[in-house]
Amino acid sequence: MPPRPFNRAGPPPSKDEHRINDRIRVPRVKVVDENGVMLGEMATDQARMIARERGFDLVEVAAEARPPVCKLLDYGKFKYEEKRKKKKSAKKQHVQQVKEIRLRPLTDEHDVATKVKKAREILEEGDKILITIFFRGREQAHKEIGRALIEKIKKDLDEVSKLEHDISMQGPRMQITLLPKPGMKPKPKSSESGDGGGAPEPPSPAAPPPAAPPSAAAAAAPAAAPAPQGEAHA
Repeated sequence: MPPRPFNRAGPPPSKDEHRINDRIRVPRVKVVDENGVMLGEMATDQARMIARERGFDLVEVAAEARPPVCKLLDYGKFKYEEKRKKKKSAKKQHVQQVKEIRLRPLTDEHDVATKVKKAREILEEGDKILITIFFRGREQAHKEIGRALIEKIKKDLDEVSKLEHDISMQGPRMQITLLPKPGMKPKPKSSESGDGGGAPEPPSPAAPPPAAPPSAAAAAAPAAAPAPQGEAHA
């Protein structure tokens, strides 16, 4: 392998970059080769020479060590792999959102049960839930109904939730905010197709019945004679 050209001293590395080659200014370093084998402590110039002879960069991977630890790497490939790992890690991270469930003080029990089920799914997916009860007109004189409804919902979700903000009034709205219970691993987002992995295939259309065979009488009947074209002469 031909010697790898070295990057000469340039601008100082940013916070997220590594010192490489001539940017490493300390007199001595510990060196790990391209296979992960510790070569030991040596002069930095010697380490650079070994890296050059093997066709690699000398990359400072542990600047806080004394002396710093350097590794023989293809720096371009190393940066690409680091970027790819960070991108993959960011995809796995769950960004918590606040989702709202709205009700009225006199919402019927069936609708409340549906809303509670939806709130549970949201919490299990790792998001916060804001439960809001709207009061209109004369309903505002009976806020105890809304409070009782929120307390019931809070109790139903106690298994999967933790209180973040207790019941409060914001104008005509009564609200409470719940967090997912600590230590609960978020579930994947539910799909619209349900748990069955998609709608079942429609049944194939029934094949048409076979044609009925001709009856015996029809099969035995002689064919009709052609109509005469005119009288025969004797």
